[in-house]
Amino acid sequence: MRFKKLSALFVTVAFILSSFATSAFAAPTKPAPSATVVVDGNPIKISGEQPFVDKGTSFVPLKPLFNELHIALQWNNSAKTLTGIKGDLTIALKIGSTTANVNGNAVQLTAAPRIVNGTTFVPLRFVGEATGYAVGWSQSTNTITLTSKVPQAEASKGFMWKVQNNGNTVYLVGSIHVADKAMYPLRKEYEEAFKAADYLALEVDLTQVDQATANSLITKYGVYTDGTTLKDHISADLYKQVTAILKSRNIKENALDTYKPWVVSQIFSTFQTSDEGYDPSLGIDQYFLNNAIQTKKPIIGLETYEQQIQMFASFSDGLQESQLNETIAEYNNPSTDESGIDQLTEMWKEGDENTLSALAQQISSNEEYYKAMLADRNAGMAEKVTGFLNSPDKKTYFVVVGALHMLGQDGVVTKLRAGGFTVENY
Repeated sequence: MRFKKLSALFVTVAFILSSFATSAFAAPTKPAPSATVVVDGNPIKISGEQPFVDKGTSFVPLKPLFNELHIALQWNNSAKTLTGIKGDLTIALKIGSTTANVNGNAVQLTAAPRIVNGTTFVPLRFVGEATGYAVGWSQSTNTITLTSKVPQAEASKGFMWKVQNNGNTVYLVGSIHVADKAMYPLRKEYEEAFKAADYLALEVDLTQVDQATANSLITKYGVYTDGTTLKDHISADLYKQVTAILKSRNIKENALDTYKPWVVSQIFSTFQTSDEGYDPSLGIDQYFLNNAIQTKKPIIGLETYEQQIQMFASFSDGLQESQLNETIAEYNNPSTDESGIDQLTEMWKEGDENTLSALAQQISSNEEYYKAMLADRNAGMAEKVTGFLNSPDKKTYFVVVGALHMLGQDGVVTKLRAGGFTVENY
């Protein structure tokens, strides 16, 4: 079983843990050595101040990057704002601000543009992806690559079902929480169903969770308070592997000593998915959350962030150590991960229900993990969806939860069908 990658299909907690990891542990307090930037196989020639990686974000001098990508630059020195124009694309950034703008739509950045020794630096991933490039990063060679994407032949199929009862309609969408832009566009049926819905229901309503609250909950449930540390709870060899990963990322080797194995496992997971070019902010649930905020559609949380944190914290010491061991194995040998994020993404794009059902069955091999992650939570989700369907209000609900919650012997779709509802593939 692959704990780490499969979590992209059934737990929202990774989204905020990604921000937690980035802000607290992602990189050294000073910029890493100069990085090489390669666009479609050709290194960018940069004189003067060089690109660097800081706190997990790659920064590149503005002018040579825009020149290489053929982006026309407009700079307002007094307002410290810059605008890039390429065809029908307009991107706008402001020095010191983590909010950018793409064709009039606000986009949250992982880090703000900055001026270093008189040179303006911009976050490379944002600029690259906004202009249609796939962005990759090789830690071993300190190289950032931008590769032109082949236009997607057709929209992603994904997983969606429709249920109707008592004048109410529920659209069930199986999400992948950590994604990339290759998963878009979605089928028109998604957009139409979302537009018709009176409510958006998610695992967790992230509009109700700020980073400070999330961090305090991680500290409350994920930090040792009995005087012990991480190395008292895992094998000496596993602890050695933890410190080796931290050292490789220029992080203090004891930086995670106070944290429980489940937190360390999740942090390492966010490091790897980020290194591989995947981002929680591009997840399917986040996509519809952004749309709901923009259209002022009411949002319902099926669970709370604290409930998800408590679930991880309830895992036995043995399960936590096993999770961490597997996460590190995947981190060190990503090519051997048969349920890697690339494979999960392809499964979602193709709407492959057979593989999705098989993955749910695979998780059932670990009774403790399966019960907490799927069986118990699926029962709660199915109960709430049943409430929507039996409501006298005659409303439409667009429900987006991790795809692994949907199928299998305890899946939400399975439970609804067993309860007498007709659930159609949509």
